[in-house]
Amino acid sequence: MSRSPVALIAAAFLASGCVSHQLIVANPNPTDDRPAAVDSNGFAFGAVQRRNVADCDTNLIDEVRVRQTLAQALATVLTLGLWMPTRIEYRCAKVPSTTGTIGEDESPDAAPGG
Repeated sequence: MSRSPVALIAAAFLASGCVSHQLIVANPNPTDDRPAAVDSNGFAFGAVQRRNVADCDTNLIDEVRVRQTLAQALATVLTLGLWMPTRIEYRCAKVPSTTGTIGEDESPDAAPGG
């Protein structure tokens, strides 16, 4: 009977999936429902790392998630931080639209009546 709780804890630990950190903007406006993904690898405690560039037509990012699976975390621990694999997911944002009234003078120095 003592093996049952240990096996249950081990199974829960292995099935736990991954760790995820998320950064989003206050008013999301994504261009697509599916996030794009980039695999990132850090070496030598992060001293050597390739630059990852988001492929967004608008040059705007709506959301970023950094995920690390159990296997990636184990790789980091077993190599004592010499190799740190991680997955970065992001969503591009639409260009914001401006609001206002057509014909409205936008300069604050404009005097009424001319």
